[in-house]
Amino acid sequence: MDYNWMHEDHGPNNINPDDNIESDSIRRDFPVTHRKVYMNNGAIAPTPLSTIKGVTDFLVKSSKEGPGSTIISEYITSLMKELRTRITHLINCEPEEVVFTQSTTEGLNYVSSGINWNRKNNDSIIVRGGTHEHYANYLPWLRVSKKKGVKLHELKIDENGYFELDELESLLKSANIGYRGSTTLITLSHALYNTGSIMPVIDVGKIAKKNQALFCIDAAQTVGSICVDVKKIGCDFMAFPAFKWICGPVGMGIFYCSKESAELLVPQLIGGESATFSVDEKQKQKKVITYANSPEKFEAGFRNHSGVAGMESSLRYILRLGIENIRKKNLRIANVLRDELAKIPNIKIHGPEDEKLRTSIVSFSPVSSSSKVDSKTLVNKLEQNEIIFAERDIGGGMKAVRAAPHFFNTEEEAVRATRYLKDILK
Repeated sequence: MDYNWMHEDHGPNNINPDDNIESDSIRRDFPVTHRKVYMNNGAIAPTPLSTIKGVTDFLVKSSKEGPGSTIISEYITSLMKELRTRITHLINCEPEEVVFTQSTTEGLNYVSSGINWNRKNNDSIIVRGGTHEHYANYLPWLRVSKKKGVKLHELKIDENGYFELDELESLLKSANIGYRGSTTLITLSHALYNTGSIMPVIDVGKIAKKNQALFCIDAAQTVGSICVDVKKIGCDFMAFPAFKWICGPVGMGIFYCSKESAELLVPQLIGGESATFSVDEKQKQKKVITYANSPEKFEAGFRNHSGVAGMESSLRYILRLGIENIRKKNLRIANVLRDELAKIPNIKIHGPEDEKLRTSIVSFSPVSSSSKVDSKTLVNKLEQNEIIFAERDIGGGMKAVRAAPHFFNTEEEAVRATRYLKDILK
């Protein structure tokens, strides 16, 4: 393998200000585009060469200076500070509200396991669509309901995954908010992993605040692909990964925890980085545990430092391109996909027609009763032709093919992929 690229200047600092998001230099930063049509970014996105170099540079520097040296310790502190700063620019929050995790799942579990749930207080959880949610944002709450006896309400949804705000308000009123200090939490995905539908999170945030309910968001399918502002949304908690739309390394995620809500969570892990203890002066034998302030409170143990270096590099990349520019490019490709799919007989396209209500995710399924080609077969045959889509649950036991294009993809690739699909379905 040729490693000469590692000695070249790649990435956001080498993007010519006159270039736009259509620049060929961007596609050169993603080697997968040289061979394949990769549109499975809703699962794991490829990392640009600059991110790979950022990770290797960190590891080389650490090995050269000594991983336990003062130089590397200070370097890690600087990297973590820089990454927190970039996250604040990305989602409009404060540095102390940014907790480093390994995934969206871990962040959501910080909330589900950290709240002191109490069945006697009539605590309750409201989740959108139940099993129509990604399991990462359903199983933690299902476990709480079974283990703690907390009520779990599942909002009814339509074919695109939307729910009625009136039903949400009605559930909140029936949950007896404030009854002996009860806790009610609303949780939903910002955008759906299966249809790409964008949920009305700002409206939900207003309803949650009005009814004194906590609000938790799975933002795995939005951060990095559309503008996200936690202050406008009004959520208490939000979790998302580095390795989807941010194009960062696997094993890195972010948990946003608002200052006001951090005190409501008891960390499930504890260590020297997150807490200390002292001896009670009145009771010499009684040791008192004192947690550090957030975010250190939730960051027991070593963090993924090479992942921090990689995520910081990826964030520099997408922030320099601009989230609005990424959003426009992604929608253009998605719209070409939808238009071309509409020309193929016996294909059902899922998700809302209005582009303002969806991400770049395009899901579809064969509907001909006579066709022997199911979604899994389509995905496999496409991959044999170097086109990477995915199969996902669409609800009601039905599977669909999911394309999730990102800014390094092109409209020509969308046309090429649908051309192969048409041939397969003949």
